[in-house]
Amino acid sequence: LSVTYRSGRYELKLTRVSANHYTFTMPAYDVYVTAEFTSDGFPFDDVRSNQWFYDAVYYVWANDLMEGVDYDEFNPNGTMTRAMFWAVLGRIDGETITGSDWADEARDWAMSEGVSDGTDPNGLVTREQMVTMLWRYAGERDGSGSLSRYTDGDKVAQYATEAMRWALGNGIIEGTTATTLEPQATATRAQCAAIFMRYYK
Repeated sequence: LSVTYRSGRYELKLTRVSANHYTFTMPAYDVYVTAEFTSDGFPFDDVRSNQWFYDAVYYVWANDLMEGVDYDEFNPNGTMTRAMFWAVLGRIDGETITGSDWADEARDWAMSEGVSDGTDPNGLVTREQMVTMLWRYAGERDGSGSLSRYTDGDKVAQYATEAMRWALGNGIIEGTTATTLEPQATATRAQCAAIFMRYYK
C-alpha cells in the first residue's frame, strides 16, 4: 500500500485482522492511496495437502470463518471452545465477530438465534454439541442418518440424537472410524472446519 503526497511517496503500515482483511490509518492530509495486493498463499505450515482436513481448513480460512492460532499455524488437532464455535456460526450468518469483545458478541448472537443457552463459553465443544448447535442454526430439520451402524451410537445424548441423525444423513459429520462416532469426545479444530465446510458449501 503506497501513498503519494506532494513531497513524494511513502509506505503505510497494514494491520492484518483476518485472512483477507487489513486495516490502516489514513493520513490526515490530501493524498492519493494506491493498493496492490499479491497473495501470500495458504499460510499454515501444519496443514499439508495430503491430509484429510486440508480442503476444509483451506475453505474456512479462505472464507474468513476460522483463523489460525498463529499466522502460520492452524493447530488442526487442537480444540475449540463453545464461544469459538458460536463465533464461526455467527460469521456464517453474516455477523462481524472480531475484536476484543468477540466472545461476548458470539454468545449474544448464539442466544438470540436459539443456537445455545450461552452457558460455559470457555468449555471445549464436543462432537455431539457441535452438530446440535449447527442443527439448531439450520432450523432443526428432520434427520435420516442411522446411529445403529455405530457401536457407540446409543451413547449419543438424548438432546443430540436428532441432530446427529441429521448430520449423518446429510454427510455433515462422519464417524471417527467406520464403526465409532465418539459423540462425547472433544471436537478438534480440523473436525469443526470439516463440518463448517460441508454445511456452508
